[in-house]
Amino acid sequence: MAHGAGLVLVGIAGLPGAGKSTVAAHLAGALGLRRACRDEIRRAMFPDCRWSPMERRAAFRAALLAARVNLTLGCATVLDGITLSRERERVKAAAVARAAGAAWVLLWLDLPAALARERVAADGAAHPAADRTPRLVDAVAERFERPSAAAWIDASQAPHAVSAQAEAVVRERLAGAPA
Repeated sequence: MAHGAGLVLVGIAGLPGAGKSTVAAHLAGALGLRRACRDEIRRAMFPDCRWSPMERRAAFRAALLAARVNLTLGCATVLDGITLSRERERVKAAAVARAAGAAWVLLWLDLPAALARERVAADGAAHPAADRTPRLVDAVAERFERPSAAAWIDASQAPHAVSAQAEAVVRERLAGAPA
């Protein structure tokens, strides 16, 4: 689907622990989307990453550039490793889609902060990043600006159910139906 049925840039907004990377990986596999993963880009750019604001901004810009290149090449893309917690981040991503003539699909994985903290704490061994802690959930929750135009998905469900809903939304958008 990455080269024909429709060109799309998918953004996934949500707290750490909401399942954004799980959904992104599912969409990449099920729909043939390319992943532009800020976390992977950040690790490649900054092997001794300190998770500073400057490193985060640089990696965000690089992920958007990767998405722009993918879209220019005709490859549908999903953004990963980005909470899209702020409206200005979502506006920048939507502008990348618009400039490439691609549809912008924003999925909001809604998850209560308490459950997000539990998931991040339980998942700590699998994600050794120094910034992926329950405290990060609180920091993101404080600045999170609820998306006004997004497909809402209850992220407290099982991962396969969340991924299936996300896939259905993207498929509908690619088919021309409202998201």
